[in-house]
This record gives sequence, C-alpha cells and structure tokens, in this order.
Amino acid sequence: MQRSPRVVSAIFGSLIAIGAGADHVAPGAGPLVFNEKTGHYPDLSYQSLSTAGLSWQQRGSLFGGETIHYGPLSDQQRQLRERELAALLVKIQTRETKVWADPQFASRIETEVRNWLDAQTSQIPAGYRGIGVQDLRTRAVGFLRAYEIFAVDEYLAAGLRCAEVIRSAQWPRGHWPWSTLSENFVRIQDGYNNEPFWIMLYAHKLSGDPKFFESARRCADVVLSLQRENGGWPDQWSFDGRSSGHSGVMHGVSFNDNATNSCFQMMVMMYHLTGDKKYIARLHRLGPFLAKANIGEGKLVGWCEQYNDRAQPVRARQYEIELPYPRALTRAVGPLLIWLYLMDGDEAHIDLLRRAYAWHEHVRQRELDPEVLARWRAMSQVWSPAHHVVTHNYLMEYRPGWPDAWLPDGSNWGRVLRFKLMAWNPVTPRQKEKYGRLIDHAWPPLGELARLARSDQPPPRDYNMYVYCHSSIGNSLSEIRRALLEHKQGGRKGMLEYYSHPTRFTPDQYLLARIDAAKRVLNMRNRRMAYPYAGRPGYTGMSTMGDFRFVATKSRWYGMTGTKWGQAFDSVYPASNAAWYQWQLLYDMKLAAGHIDAVAAARGGRGLETVASSTHLDSWDVLGEWGMAVHPLENYFDVPLLHD
Repeated sequence: MQRSPRVVSAIFGSLIAIGAGADHVAPGAGPLVFNEKTGHYPDLSYQSLSTAGLSWQQRGSLFGGETIHYGPLSDQQRQLRERELAALLVKIQTRETKVWADPQFASRIETEVRNWLDAQTSQIPAGYRGIGVQDLRTRAVGFLRAYEIFAVDEYLAAGLRCAEVIRSAQWPRGHWPWSTLSENFVRIQDGYNNEPFWIMLYAHKLSGDPKFFESARRCADVVLSLQRENGGWPDQWSFDGRSSGHSGVMHGVSFNDNATNSCFQMMVMMYHLTGDKKYIARLHRLGPFLAKANIGEGKLVGWCEQYNDRAQPVRARQYEIELPYPRALTRAVGPLLIWLYLMDGDEAHIDLLRRAYAWHEHVRQRELDPEVLARWRAMSQVWSPAHHVVTHNYLMEYRPGWPDAWLPDGSNWGRVLRFKLMAWNPVTPRQKEKYGRLIDHAWPPLGELARLARSDQPPPRDYNMYVYCHSSIGNSLSEIRRALLEHKQGGRKGMLEYYSHPTRFTPDQYLLARIDAAKRVLNMRNRRMAYPYAGRPGYTGMSTMGDFRFVATKSRWYGMTGTKWGQAFDSVYPASNAAWYQWQLLYDMKLAAGHIDAVAAARGGRGLETVASSTHLDSWDVLGEWGMAVHPLENYFDVPLLHD
C-alpha cells in the first residue's frame, strides 16, 4: 500500500492527541534544534525546516494544525481495524465506569453544553448594531455548528434567527452597515462584509432557503464593484466621494485587517458556487501588483499596509507609514502569494514568499544575540510587572524578529508610533540622510533603554505603546512556514495535498477517522482539559460562558506561546479554554460511536482559510474551517485565473 508523508495507514497506526500529526522529514534535513538557554530555535530558515522529532506542541507552534489523509485498507487490515475500534469503544466505556470512577463523565459535559445552548436560544439580539454586531455573528456560527453536531432542531432555528437579523440589516446595494454611517459608506476591512457573507452561506447550506444565498450574492456583487483594476481592494468606499472620517485608503489597495484577502476569498467562493468568471476576472492581476509593491531593497522583501493604485506606499493611521511591516506579510501578502501559487503554479509567487521569509528569519537570528536578549530581559524585569506587560489581556514581551517595521534597506527597525519609527538600534548618519523624515530622532536606542532599566530609572515616554508592538504580539508565521515546508518537501503538489481534504469519507477513511477520534477521547490530557469542574474557582467550561465569544477564540488556536496565539497549549487544569476542549471531546465521542456520519466528518479542504488562517486548525477540529465548509470542495484552488 502506498503511503504519503501525510497519510495515516492501518500499518502505522492512527493519531491520538490534540495536535498530533505525521512527521514530515525532508530529504537531507535534520531535526530542528531548540536552544533551552535562549528559549528559541537558532535556525528556522527554509533550508532547515522539518518536523522531525518535534512534539505536537512544537509542531503546532511552528507549523499550525495538521491535515490528515487516510489511505485504503486491505481486507485483512480492515478486519484488524474494525476489531481495534470495537476494543477502543469498550475501553472508553470501561474507563468511564471503573478507572475514572465517573460513569457520567461525558453525559455531564454534554448536559452542561446543551443546557447552556438551550438557555442561549432565548437571548438573541433583536438588532444588528453596536455590540450586537459581533454577538450575532458568533451566535449564528455557534448555533449552526451545534446543530450539525447535536442534530437539535432548536439550534438550527436559533442560528437561522441570528442569520435573519443580520440579513435584515443589509443595505439595498448589498453591503452591511458601518457603525452609524449611512448606506453611502462601505467598510471593507475588519469583517464588516465578509463575515456576514459567510454566515449567509452557512444559513443557506443548512436551511436551503434561497434568501440567504441571494443575500450573499448581493454582498459579493457590491464588493466586486469596488475591486481596483490591479486586482486588490481598498479599506473603505464612499459612493458619493464624501469622507467617512476614518483613516484608510479609498482609491488604492489595502493589506490591512483582511481588506484585500477577505474579498479575494469571497470572489473565489462565488466562482465555485456560480461558475461565473466575473468574480475571478481580475484576481490574476494581484500577482504582478504584489511583486511591484515590494518596497524592500536588496535582500529585504517586504510590504507596507496601504498603497495607491500605482503600488506606491501610502500612510494611514499613526502606526501605518511607508515602511515594510512583518504583519503585512503574515496577515495579507503571504496568504495571497500562497493562494495565487496554488491556482496558477507560477513559481515567482513562492520565490517571493521564500525571500520575504528569509529576511524575517535573518532579523530574528540577528536579535537572538545574547546581548540583545539581555537588554529586552532587563526592560521586562524592571518596567513590566511579573516580567510581562498585560494589555488587552495578552501577555506581551518582545519576540525576536518581530519589530513593527523595518527601514526599506534593512539597516534598522523598531516600533512605529506618531508616524515615526522608534528605532531599536542607533541611527546612523546614513539612515538620517536617507530616511530622516520617517525616524523619531529623539527616541533612545535599545542599549540606552536597557541602561535606564538597569539603573532603575523610569521608562521614557510611550514605553507601554512601545512594548505593545502589533507585530510582536499579534502575528504568527505558522501559515507561511507550513506552506514553505510543504513546498520544500513536495513542491506545489505537496502544498495542494495539505490544503485539500475529502468532502465525504470512504468506508475505510471513515473507519480510520473513528479510530483516531476514539484515541483522542482516551487521551488523558484531552479529558482533563474538558473535565466539568463546574463550581470550582477559575473554571472556564461552557456553563461560565457569558455569550458566544469563545467561537472567535478558535482563530487563535495554534501559535507561539506568550502571545495572543497558542491557546491549544494550555496545561493548567481547569484550562482557560475548557469550553473548546469540551466541544472537541463530545464531537470525538460522537464520531467514534458513528453518530457523526462520513459526510459531516469530512468537510472538504482548507481552501482559502477564513477561520484560523494564520495558524490553521487540524483537519479533524470540532469547529474546523467552517467558512470554506459552507460549500465543501476537496480542492478550492482549481480556479482558471485569467490573463491579460
């Protein structure tokens, strides 16, 4: 039997723990080395990428979730696996009653989840405005997914009521309201239109009601009308030319907060749903635009966040100026290059991505210098309580390689605030001459800051904003690193395999998926994380959830710890994400028992991920890539991009 690196066969066993995945060993690549003293990997270059010997936590942190493909079984293998599944199901029941001394373990969790959901069905906001906007979005997704898992009609009805409130707020042109502004204004970034779009398609998938599809189509059409000739989208639009009073480009292209990427995703989905090539007619122009928009010089490859239509950088908010930003790579340009490459196979896209990653890795290695690490540590210890700053509920310390921005020639980098770069390193006369207008010349370099901290002097102005670095706390290279790993190992074919997945399991695939689910149920860590500690201090199970905001946290499941990512790596019981572990355990128990059928268990490929786009969710995750799953396809990248 043939076995690819990402296929789990009957011979080699199934995966058992949250985060587990098959090892990827590139020819000639050794295992990555972790430096316990510094707390970092000395080398994460393209040439060194490998998952050999890594724990599931290390794999998830570096590369995100796994895509598991199951191969066919021989008659003998099938019989062995059927007996294995039967034994696992008996073991689950036996451990429930004898080992764990809690015969109602699973039923107590399900009761807690179901009681909470039942209570929430009567608390649906009546209007799509203010705080109700996000509340309705997460409620709709939560209820609709609950219906798919529990098959309770009341959850479908509640999800559709949420979707109808959202649909009713849609403007006649097809877009959704932006705060208190009139229909004249469109907010493209920040999920104002793409999130309702996906919810409409989700509601249509489960209800079959054409009004939801029509709502999604009208949204896609108005968004399509706002596409620039170069293939991208701006932050916002005004039909009569008036100013919205908010920053961001109107006549240009934005990589900020999912502006262009969200629209790209919508257009590809509408093409698959309708077959109408109007939705993809200009997407191919983004490739040349991305290449032209690179404002790095020499080895530095990077992008700023907003551009005019001629690919010239423009500024927006005080921390978004004409400099290359790491977050423009991780949140926007990187995924676009991956998607374009998977569609048209042009190696120029992946080469540009590899070069951008190489620069990021170069800076990270530079900042692993012991003296640089010691300087940051000194500032953290003196100026940050308990060795970290808590802002927006995130633990924040500077991560090597993650400044806000770099000077285009790579000679310096740092934090951007008040339309100036607060440089980490001393500013040279050459830098002043070349980039003087972009540099805060009054800001002390890193060495001086460390000296102040070590002598117990107070921090200079704006220190907290200086530590609260957008790039350091809010980004993960997992998606880019994963794409490069798959490309290194198997080229475009290997990347497509990672992003693809069946829409329906064969009997053999379904059997193997049930075995893996049973093993996850039996994994002690998974059970501890999900245990219903209701009433104990610090408990974060379903009964403690105030609303459905936990749905949005799944987008940050994998990633580096010490940032706002990495929520899959909880190790303290009860976990801060107990609710998701409870949902996962219930889902796995139902799948192991055969109560989640072969169609529902295989929801199609990752596609142009809309949920955990930066860190990926595992192919068996309980929430999964629900955005793409509104219209399941094995390969979403089968798109005939046009050419001028």
